Amino acid sequence: MEEKSNKKMNFFVRAYKSITSFDTYTQFAMEPLYKAIRYLAILILIFAIIITGFYIGSFSSKVSKGIAYLEKNIENISFTNSIFSYNNDEYSIYNEEENIAPIIIVDTSEEPNIEEHKDKVKLYNYGFILLRDSIMIFIPAEGEDEQFTTISYSDYGIGNMSKEEILNSLNNPTIYIILSVSIFILQFTEYFIYILLNAVTLAIIGQILAIILRLRVKFSETYKMGIYALTLPTLLQLIYIIINSTTGFVIQYFSWMYTTISYIYMCVAILIIKTDFMNMQRELMRITMEEQENHEEEPLEENKNTEDEDKGETEDKKDEKSSEDDDLKEQTDS
Repeated sequence: MEEKSNKKMNFFVRAYKSITSFDTYTQFAMEPLYKAIRYLAILILIFAIIITGFYIGSFSSKVSKGIAYLEKNIENISFTNSIFSYNNDEYSIYNEEENIAPIIIVDTSEEPNIEEHKDKVKLYNYGFILLRDSIMIFIPAEGEDEQFTTISYSDYGIGNMSKEEILNSLNNPTIYIILSVSIFILQFTEYFIYILLNAVTLAIIGQILAIILRLRVKFSETYKMGIYALTLPTLLQLIYIIINSTTGFVIQYFSWMYTTISYIYMCVAILIIKTDFMNMQRELMRITMEEQENHEEEPLEENKNTEDEDKGETEDKKDEKSSEDDDLKEQTDS
């Protein structure tokens, strides 16, 4: 019955039970590995779609505000032979919250102080430096010394564009499609691999705890439980990303909380398996003892039946003997 009900569980039932029912982890551990991987793929697919939609919505709002700002405040902006012109080579810094990026530096002079601009942009999460012949994009990445990507306007076929054409290109649907696909692939790949690696750590912890409890559990079984144990932390991660991006609210030790919750789920799941195993052993011992008692009672009943039969035979013999004696006595009298 458990196997049949387990097959009927769809993704949402699995997600709900992985958060609310520790008993279900025993069933998850007995399933094929591909079911856990499929569950994880759907979970991260939903995660990536929501995050992508949120980022694109936020980006679209900022682009609309940026276009409105350019139309109202910037008189001269254009491209001539792949050279960017901005308010007669005016130097400007934009670091307001409603901007497309936290900081945008525009310097279209012939000899810009690029190192100074880089130092200013590094103070923010990401940013842009618009130069006369190229744009520099700052995206922090761990383990990389150079965190700026330089893109030349000529490489992308930007030759001559007026202000109106620039504003129209910023609102081009193709940009949103390309950006959406890029963000989705990045988010899905990053978090899918991230959870697979975290599940390995949880599986090792589950193996250590199983050894301590003298419980035989395969690594593949604890690995599958580890995937399901990361359901709640992943959902909390999704909520935290949205809140952080929207309000700037920061939880200092969120990564510790993320890890701790998954560890708790794994440990409790192993303890429940141990408890179920002990209960099963007790049930087997009870059944065995009942069978032994039944076997001991059967010989006693057989002996009793034998004694009754012997007693009956003896009485029959006595009756026969008495009958013979009576016959003999009658013959003698006659």
